[in-house]
Amino acid sequence: MASYVALGVRHELTLQPLQQMVNNEALAMTAGPAGARMMARPKAKSEAASIVECIKGSKILSARMNDIANLTVVQGAVAVRPNIGARRTTGAPISTRSVLTLATETVIAEGLRQADIAATRDYGAKIIAEALDGKVLLQVDSVQRVFGLVDLLLKREVGSATPNFMRRITSFKPSPPATAWSHDKIGLTAAWAVTRGSPDIRVAVLDEGVDTKHPSLKPAVVAERDFIGNNGNSAMPSGDDAHGTACAGIVLSRDKKFPGIAPGCSLIAARIAMGDGNDGWIFEDFSTADAIDWCWRQGAAVLSNSWGGGAPSDAISRAFARARTQGRGGLGSVVCIAAGNAQEPIDFPGDLPGYLTVGASNPKDERKTKTSSDGEDWWGSNFGPTMHLLAPGVFIWTTDISGPAGYETGDFTKTFNGTSSATPAVAGAAALMLSANPALSVASVRNLLQTTAKKIQKQKTWTPELGWGRLDAAKAVQFAKVAGAPAQLTAPKKAAGKKKPAAKKPGG
Repeated sequence: MASYVALGVRHELTLQPLQQMVNNEALAMTAGPAGARMMARPKAKSEAASIVECIKGSKILSARMNDIANLTVVQGAVAVRPNIGARRTTGAPISTRSVLTLATETVIAEGLRQADIAATRDYGAKIIAEALDGKVLLQVDSVQRVFGLVDLLLKREVGSATPNFMRRITSFKPSPPATAWSHDKIGLTAAWAVTRGSPDIRVAVLDEGVDTKHPSLKPAVVAERDFIGNNGNSAMPSGDDAHGTACAGIVLSRDKKFPGIAPGCSLIAARIAMGDGNDGWIFEDFSTADAIDWCWRQGAAVLSNSWGGGAPSDAISRAFARARTQGRGGLGSVVCIAAGNAQEPIDFPGDLPGYLTVGASNPKDERKTKTSSDGEDWWGSNFGPTMHLLAPGVFIWTTDISGPAGYETGDFTKTFNGTSSATPAVAGAAALMLSANPALSVASVRNLLQTTAKKIQKQKTWTPELGWGRLDAAKAVQFAKVAGAPAQLTAPKKAAGKKKPAAKKPGG
């Protein structure tokens, strides 16, 4: 049994060698305590083999393991954040059908002093990478020794220490093609009457790469970088990895037929994931945390994150906190995070409080569920106490990888869906708000989105399923423009037909 501390809670884990997945025709994992459901993973052999192949193909990822055969599946449970006044539940599984958490032979640490570095060497660890904001990556000779090193560093009261997990997230079926609807629903024409976005407002899309050569995206690109693959200062995706390109297009595509919500804003593209060739993406916490820090340091006013799931990580949560508090010269970068698509409690990092966690709605202003009127019965929006608002999440028109690769053979798609598509919609609206009023703080943006959201499904106030309601970009941008402006002073009107009374004499 292994354990580690994240977000102030100790998590008990069991470790299963990934190689066992290769040897089994199907994997059934017990996730969580006794009585928790069994999560079946069909085609386990091919999925495990594809994970290994993907890692071997990346110089960055392959460096995390002395021997890739030591890669280990993490099983356990994470306590679900309760609603206000509710009791904490027994826990949600760390590894499920839709996401695997994989333990490597590395540890992410922050705030190490020279004495701490010496202690890690005595333990048998070595520094194999350094990154922004004092992050270092330490490597030991086995996955099991990772958790001992984490405890050693925490006892020495370093800034933070957490296992460097990899994550394998499974993609899901897209929407059928349908008529464009989302822009009208959120009042985009009225928002554009105020602003179509300023190039000074930069939006970072952290995803499986972005086609930065796409004709509708290229003019917006101001910075790009590959944090997980071998592309250096290019965020171009591999193969059919079109998810990030679709997210970027929702924010700021400059195409007339497939426009983004904030087409006048600028794009920072950070590649933090790569497809494994088997309907899965591979992430790594150290690279993801560094990408977050790089984005806000590159001037990102908004960070759009359409990914999540698996074990919590202090490295990622601390990077998000730096973006929120230090971005934009102290005003803070707006961080948008997808709620997830399992119709279950929101998991990491969407369960972090204080950010814009985004769920999905459909054309009839319903929360997207497996039984909602849109007919997509294979997914539903997650829910929980950190839900902030909903945004359109089915039948979304956006950019695709240019040419034959991607979701379709053309340069655009009409089939994007998920809270992955709702999140960049909110990111685009936030970018318009900051374009209209760059002096807004992060708290002001969150509050304005909250107060202007349209109540749906007969809601009267916030709920864990609906948040504050569905995004209303028109009102959000209009309110943002005048937020913080001094009240206009006007002279009181005189009463019609009445004369001004004569002034009284002193003592009269």
